[in-house]
Amino acid sequence: MARVEESHYRHLFREFLRQSYINGLHPFLYHSPVRYAKALWLALLTAIVIYTHIVIVNLTQEYLVQPTEIHMVPDLVHVANSPFPAVGVCTANKISQRLLRDYAVKLFQHQGNSSLQAVALDVDDMADRLLVLAQFYLSPLETERWNASELDRLHRLLFSYYHDSEYSVGEILRNLSPDCGELVIRGIVFGAPVNTSRMFLKRPTSTNVCCIFNYRRASNSPFASRRAEDDAEMKAVPRVVFESNSILNSVQFVLQGTPKEDFTNTFNTNNAFHLTIFPQEDYATIQSTTLGEVLVNHNSIVEIPIQPMFFNSAKDVYGVSPKIRRCYYPEEGSRLLNQSYYSMDECLLVCRIKSMVDHCGCVSPPMVGSSVDFAYCMLPDLPCLMRWKSIWYGYNEFAFLQGKEEHLAQRQCEHCLPTCNGVSMSITNNVAPLRRTYNSTGYLNGLLKGLSNERPLAIIKLFFKLRFAQATKSQLVSSWVVLLNRFGGILSLMYGFSIVSYIEILYYLTGKGFVYIYRSLTYKKLGKRNYSLYWHELMPKGPKNLPLQN
Repeated sequence: MARVEESHYRHLFREFLRQSYINGLHPFLYHSPVRYAKALWLALLTAIVIYTHIVIVNLTQEYLVQPTEIHMVPDLVHVANSPFPAVGVCTANKISQRLLRDYAVKLFQHQGNSSLQAVALDVDDMADRLLVLAQFYLSPLETERWNASELDRLHRLLFSYYHDSEYSVGEILRNLSPDCGELVIRGIVFGAPVNTSRMFLKRPTSTNVCCIFNYRRASNSPFASRRAEDDAEMKAVPRVVFESNSILNSVQFVLQGTPKEDFTNTFNTNNAFHLTIFPQEDYATIQSTTLGEVLVNHNSIVEIPIQPMFFNSAKDVYGVSPKIRRCYYPEEGSRLLNQSYYSMDECLLVCRIKSMVDHCGCVSPPMVGSSVDFAYCMLPDLPCLMRWKSIWYGYNEFAFLQGKEEHLAQRQCEHCLPTCNGVSMSITNNVAPLRRTYNSTGYLNGLLKGLSNERPLAIIKLFFKLRFAQATKSQLVSSWVVLLNRFGGILSLMYGFSIVSYIEILYYLTGKGFVYIYRSLTYKKLGKRNYSLYWHELMPKGPKNLPLQN
């Protein structure tokens, strides 16, 4: 009986080879005089089947990871449609020596009139101790200046000086930084002279207090009166409207270096001007964009061509998960950060702030660039912030984290993605030396007329590189229909395979196999050995009601 069953299975398999539309199966039915010919043919056919299905699996994985493709729009867009970026100008001198000494005099006098433990021996000692405030900028290379007990005494003195209320380290650093009128002394915007003291806003950043041009970000000062003052100052500044992309009719500024006597001994790698170019509404810290930071040396002319690129996404891309399309629409970004404005830099800022809060329970005051409400760090929190920065900047130790809490030190920001619609900008810079004047009257003409080289100067020129910019559009072109088309093309090319072939294989493995088992069991009970392998599913139907033949 086993031999009969085996012959029927063999018959079923031979029937499949004979009836199947898959190319390459018929040679298995014929006798070949060549030894192992069928084995070699089977190996080749198996390799082809495995290879094509590996290709199909890879295509499927690529589709699941990234179903969108970027297409270059053939039309160019005028750069007048692009907002002019904000420009932050920072000096290497984080704290003005003159302003610091005036502040130290007031604190030293208050120390003498209070019953608190003495913090400093004299005014110079007080000024030196106040330099610890610059460590809230969290430079990765700067080390601690004072121990916890000394910081606590200075904290108590500041707390008493501000009438037993919380003081703001960020506001103190802002008041001690050089004024914008001393840093940016002249300017021309598209050919018209401007008042730089009015055009540049003094705002804190994560590295310094900078003078920012064309800034459109609301104030996040902890004090309501200061917020109202900052927002009113920002609204009073006229918006910059594109007029020309000519280098001769661009946005130009003259920067003036700090006098040597006004420098303080804060951590500096060099004395160059620090230029930051970023979107108008972003916090003035570059973390992700193709814009960036430029160091401007003294006595130089720096030309910075700006090239925008417009990008947007089609409506059908919205149905794809943000993790797959790798971008956020405005409403998605707003929900993610729980605030009205979203950008990738904004998301990284909030992520960085939350990391500080996880470790220290507060955020460094210069980082208060988000509308999210967090507690601000004070002097007793500075040692914790110094340990936190070693983790953020890639070091391996964080003393008070132990055991299960160590994962907090490795907070990642993978959820921060770029926006799906907007404008990105790239910059280059061309540097040339600034010719020095050799007479006491200074420069005779141009933007530098009347200025001398007693203090180092630099000229910044910003302009759109080209009158037109390229546009890109993200479209959902790899739909399941396209994916199916690719599958069909690969299978047909290799061995004439199709989706019907899968159904055919399933048909022979299930339908015919089921009929064989059922009939074999039925006929076995009846004692019959010869039974049909099929259920006559393909029998032709004759005409009805035909007369019987004798």
